[in-house]
Amino acid sequence: MTVAVERLLSPEIARPARYLGNELGAVHKDWNTSAVRWVLTYPEVYEVGASNLGHVILYSVLNAQPRQLCDRAYLPAPDLSAKLRQSKTPLFAVESRRSLTEFDILGFSLSYELGATNILEMLNLAGIPLTWQERGANPTGHRYPLIFAGGQTATSNPEPYAEFFDFIALGDGEELLPEIGLVLEEGKSAGLSREALLLDLAQVPGVYVPQFYSMGTDGSVRPNRPDVPNRILRRVADPLPAYSMGLVPYIETVHDRLVIEIRRGCTRGCRFCQPGMLTRPARDVGPEQVVEAIEQGMRATGYNEFSLLSLSCSDYLALPAVGMEIKNRLKDENISLSLPVSESIGLMKYCQYFGGKPYRGA
Repeated sequence: MTVAVERLLSPEIARPARYLGNELGAVHKDWNTSAVRWVLTYPEVYEVGASNLGHVILYSVLNAQPRQLCDRAYLPAPDLSAKLRQSKTPLFAVESRRSLTEFDILGFSLSYELGATNILEMLNLAGIPLTWQERGANPTGHRYPLIFAGGQTATSNPEPYAEFFDFIALGDGEELLPEIGLVLEEGKSAGLSREALLLDLAQVPGVYVPQFYSMGTDGSVRPNRPDVPNRILRRVADPLPAYSMGLVPYIETVHDRLVIEIRRGCTRGCRFCQPGMLTRPARDVGPEQVVEAIEQGMRATGYNEFSLLSLSCSDYLALPAVGMEIKNRLKDENISLSLPVSESIGLMKYCQYFGGKPYRGA
């Protein structure tokens, strides 16, 4: 059943557009004809979650799959959280407005350690037991969605969070999540149990199912059954800039601009840098793809500013050529480029003359 969101969004609820799910670019698929129903959640308030490029890309990738529906959910602000508890209304997905318990699979982006407590808050608001043990041994007979996490923090060390997730997706999700969707679709049609479905998922490269592994006294993690891989390797995928132009929120978000990923990974090898070590090897996006994504994205979204994303944009060798091509194509449209302030001085000076507008640090 759908949640009566309009009744919740009374005048004391700040920024109600956070919860409407009707942004430009939002995808509304038919519930009844979808074989697998996803919810991708970013465990932060809407202004942060809707700005996250990985969240937008995976949302777009999943909705591009046939028979797969992907909705979104975010951490409600304290005013709505209090109202959900007061009215005993479960946390809902913003587009279908259905309770999170009605979906097949619920994915969290664990990008940093402090997001873990927000995940528990969201599960509690949705009425979903916090641990995989409780969800699997449910005396009421209700089949809860599979709960998983991905992101840099989950990939770097999933063990502190292993009790809360049915499985953890290690590495890049652009190819991994559609594969998971196919396994879920086959498992649902075959009527597999929760454990059997997780066993099938454990065979997918990049999927770690904590209940099938145990930690030894030396801290090592090893399989506790013979039919799962001994070692799970993280997935590596090339960036997909064409999927970056997903959502245009109606309220100002943290990064209120089009963001295009131009490079993933880094060649510098700094041991203290978590993303630099976890996103190896370095992969550059072809300059033609970048230019096309920027031009199409600016026209599709209506933004007047875009940003290029990588661990270090100055390492992208095709940057001057991309900048000149975009300048030529969009020179009369009052478009500006934003880059991180940590980039090199030479790059800043180059950007000062981009489109006749001054450099603007992100």
